[in-house]
Amino acid sequence: MERVSLNGAGRVVEVEWSDGGVSRFPYVWLRDNCQCQQCFNPDSRARLVLMADLDVRLSPVRAEVQAAGSLLTVDWPDGHQSQYDWPWLKARCFSTPALEKRAGDWQRKTRLWGAELADDLPTADFPALLTDDRALYDFLFLLDSVGLVLVQNVPCDVGQLDRLANRVAFLKLTNYGVKLGLHTDLPQYNYTPGVQMLHCIEQCKGEGGDNHLVDGFNVAYQLKQENPEAFRLLTTLKVNFQDEGMDYHRFFLREKHTIISLDDQGNVQAINYNDQIRDSILDLPADQVQSLYDALKAYNTILYLPKNCVRHKMAAGEMIAFNNTRTLHGRLAFSQTGGSRHLQGGYLDWDEIYSRMRVLKTDLGIQD
Repeated sequence: MERVSLNGAGRVVEVEWSDGGVSRFPYVWLRDNCQCQQCFNPDSRARLVLMADLDVRLSPVRAEVQAAGSLLTVDWPDGHQSQYDWPWLKARCFSTPALEKRAGDWQRKTRLWGAELADDLPTADFPALLTDDRALYDFLFLLDSVGLVLVQNVPCDVGQLDRLANRVAFLKLTNYGVKLGLHTDLPQYNYTPGVQMLHCIEQCKGEGGDNHLVDGFNVAYQLKQENPEAFRLLTTLKVNFQDEGMDYHRFFLREKHTIISLDDQGNVQAINYNDQIRDSILDLPADQVQSLYDALKAYNTILYLPKNCVRHKMAAGEMIAFNNTRTLHGRLAFSQTGGSRHLQGGYLDWDEIYSRMRVLKTDLGIQD
């Protein structure tokens, strides 16, 4: 930092950086984010000054650059002094370029795909995932960007999902496992599980049993191009999902979602599609129902186009992991005469995955 000044009209502290740039930090934000031990707990990384105790119209009496340009000190009318290191301030800059960069950090690095992915499935080695942090980070990055990873060299024993999940966080508890049709799992949940893992312990020897995988984001964008009205309906009208029964306890789950969810930039961020548990109750006016079904049919038709489908019959010792809010999955029929088929499934949440990725990225020194 070269110089600082108080801008009373704008209610900001203006910081001139050594590279010539200028950042403007609002008075109220600086006071709210004082890093001293009276105002912030460094162990829990939590704010100690609550909104009820914050004077949101407070103005500083002085701001100075100290410690050879590495420290900003701000004095307040009540005698309190706040200090801010330059890297901390720089990382929280309010300039347009800084805001755009941080917005980019939040966006998924999505790579759309279709049937061509079958020839080049992203892969990961199970033993490496258990021992190598960089291999684990790369695996999680692929889950985030592509939404589908084939994990190889998995022991053919029950419990391998737990071993991998424990390297990330923990398995999400759900009522029960896997259905057969082309779908995303568990849209009857308010917070739909983010990633599903399927471990093939034993595979049938005969025909069938192939996994059917489709990039729901890619199909959504195709629908937007080909049928904008259907896309609009599936991003605005909510569909009811319900499931009830008995597993390790009685359950009765009910939720409403749009089939296609968008972020605040209009990008597709989640798919909730499951014909098997789509409820007969529709909380819509009767005159919107036919249009909704037409839109559902249009989306479903594109889902099943050969250009969009990846088919892969897992061998014993393989695991597929995929974004459950993006990659729709199903299974082709198989004959019981081909022998038994044993798969184990489980889920992870995106919150835990992103947390693990940030920790690994920091520890490994990975740069964007």
